Amino acid sequence: MRFFTGRCLIIFAFSLVAGAVQAGNDSMGLLVKTAKQSENPAVRVSLLKGMLKGLEGQRKVPAPDGWAELSAELMAGDNTQLRALARELGQIFGDEEASLKALKLLRNPQANPDERRAALKSLLAQQNPGVKGALVNLLRHPELRIDAIRAFGKIPGLGAEQLLEHYPGFATAERRAVVETLATRKDLAGQLIAAIEKKVIAPGDIPVYTARLLTGMLGETFTRVYGDLREQNADKAKLIEKYSAMLDLPGAVKADPAHGRVVYSRLCGVCHRMYDEGGILGPDLTGSNRANREYILLNIVDPNFDVPDGYKMVVLKTKTNQVLAGTIGEEDELKVVLNTVSGREVVAKVSIKERQTLPISMMPEGMLETMNKKDFFALIKYLQTKKQTEKPKS
Repeated sequence: MRFFTGRCLIIFAFSLVAGAVQAGNDSMGLLVKTAKQSENPAVRVSLLKGMLKGLEGQRKVPAPDGWAELSAELMAGDNTQLRALARELGQIFGDEEASLKALKLLRNPQANPDERRAALKSLLAQQNPGVKGALVNLLRHPELRIDAIRAFGKIPGLGAEQLLEHYPGFATAERRAVVETLATRKDLAGQLIAAIEKKVIAPGDIPVYTARLLTGMLGETFTRVYGDLREQNADKAKLIEKYSAMLDLPGAVKADPAHGRVVYSRLCGVCHRMYDEGGILGPDLTGSNRANREYILLNIVDPNFDVPDGYKMVVLKTKTNQVLAGTIGEEDELKVVLNTVSGREVVAKVSIKERQTLPISMMPEGMLETMNKKDFFALIKYLQTKKQTEKPKS
């Protein structure tokens, strides 16, 4: 194993574990044995990361030979990363003690936020019932609030009363997370409709891609309170011509790309990466044809003009009636990895009840129509940059 390092070692471990899960053999024991014999923490981390990746979406997998001894050693050590990886793997292997330690960590307000976030993720993946009691308290911690909000949609039977109670005081990103979470289950969507009727949530707080999902889920029950989705403008060429002409105005020439970076981060960065920053739901824009203004405008004004298969909207409904929408990041015989607005969702294929691919993009139309000229000019100026611009000085 001395010739394997870093990413290569992770890929090797992942391939071996994925094959072991599908074939039902104990070749994972080889990885455990190698990790036990190695004195190099980096090698151990890579092996465990590869094992975790290979076991994504799995629950109650029989522990490989030697795991109990390796886990005890790692948990007793002082390497934080190895302890976290051992906890996550232990839960997949049905180790009750690992689950209890993860719950204790999650409930400890003095613990490192990243470690608590990892504990929450692993507990949710294993559908641990102990998470339910901790979520309301996590809403009081800003660094974990969005993670806690999204967790409400992953626990069957958990209502949204606490989310709606705190909604008016949440920041913009937190409100968006609440709306997106309420759209993941039909029972929660019913509470969303009630919140709109009570004017707790404004229809304008609901992004178009979420409205599409809710319309498909609830039909007229949703559109009655939200209104019909705006009909697509049949003459996109005229709109593109209009905005292109605006970009010849003096205000566009003098636009500040630093301000454009702020606008981009708010409107586009949730889904798109550019200069190694941003989300994973849509295409990476760094290498796209951004110097061409018509190319930029076509993709903003008419995002459904030519949607590559890899970026078409995929809707998954699980056997626990959770609804997830996004684009396919990875897929194999055991799982589907969905890139969503909230990040990466791993769904075991055995838990999928329905799957639908829609011939549309998740990118909303009409974005430019709600934007003032200053923001529009600055956004286009930033999108046409050839290297990352500095953030504006506060």
